[in-house]
Parts: sequence; C-alpha cells; structure tokens
Amino acid sequence: MNSPLHNSDEKNTWNSQEPSLASMVSPLRIALHETADGWCVDVSSLTPCDAMMALAREDLLEDSTILCGVGASQWVACVQGAVEEGDANAIIREVSNANSPLCADFRMQSVVTSNDGESVCAHVREYDDALMLAATALGRYMSDFLSENVSDPDLGVMDALLHKTGTISIRPIETESFSSFVDVGVSTGQPNEPADIAVIYDIHSNSWHCD
Repeated sequence: MNSPLHNSDEKNTWNSQEPSLASMVSPLRIALHETADGWCVDVSSLTPCDAMMALAREDLLEDSTILCGVGASQWVACVQGAVEEGDANAIIREVSNANSPLCADFRMQSVVTSNDGESVCAHVREYDDALMLAATALGRYMSDFLSENVSDPDLGVMDALLHKTGTISIRPIETESFSSFVDVGVSTGQPNEPADIAVIYDIHSNSWHCD
C-alpha cells in the first residue's frame, strides 16, 4: 500500500535486497478483544519472555510475584503481592483451564501463555498493557525488516490501527522501504485480504505515524 509520501524522486534504495529481507521476516498478526476481566491480545510473532518484559514496569514489579509454569502450554503470570501456596495452586489450575485466567485471583495483573514459544496469548487488566504488547510486536517486526533496532510505536498509533476491527495483519510483501521511510501495509480484515490502511515508520526521526 503506497503512502502519499511516496514521490518519483524518492526511489526505493533496497530493491536488490527486498526479496532476501522479506524472506527473513515473519508476517505479523495481532488480534485484540475485551474480556470480563480485562483484555486478551493474541500476537503471532512474540515470545513469552519478550511479552512479559514489555509488561514489566518497575512500579508494578516492586511488590509483585512472578509465577511461571509448563504444561499443555508455557505461561508466566504477574500477581500483586505475596502468593501463598494455596493461591498459587488455584492460579495454576485456572491458567490451564479458564478462558479468562485473570479470574483466578483479583490481584493478577497479567498472564502470558504460549503453545509454541514463538507466539503468545496475553490476558491483561489494562487496555494500555494490551496496546503495549501490540506496539512491541510491531517494533520487532520493523527491527527485523530493517535489520536494526527501532523504537516501538506510541500506544496511540496502535490504538488507531486496532480501533477498526481489533485485528491487524502485516505481510512483508506489503511492506515497502524507501530512502527515508518504510510504508507498512496493514490489513484489518482476514489474514489473506490485501492491506486497506498503512502505518509509516520514519527512518530519520525513528518515529511512527498512521497514514
């Protein structure tokens, strides 16, 4: 999807590299929906460790307990305060069985699960935490595409992208690099549907904005 910023004087300087770069970058799909206890966000290309690191705010972790486990899926949870053995066992049961694992304990702020170690399903209390995970995933996508570290988009950018349907899909074939920016085509429909909106990453300012 071409941005209005594209003009004839700004040639794509990576034409010769694009096929190899695209083949190394995984498509990204993010799905967000509200639950009875907060928000659930599924991210196709984010590890459980990266997801929990994104959620690991100092003010939250000071008085929190981190629990983790391995069963049918890997999981890690953040609970405010100390956790006694009985509480921990209840949390373990609910994380394994419940569609909304935050109901296991009202103090649990987030729980991240993964079946393959490369994608996550995260339940969080706060909408901003859900957007933060989405922003982390998009930042990683662009870092992989450019082979360098870039800043994550602001939460407002992710809110604008997810506002329409709660789902976005991004394919490397619809991501175009130019000398000063990258035009990222975003589909808000099914994964195989073409991009209908775009988000722009400005290389020089290391910043993002919606088309």
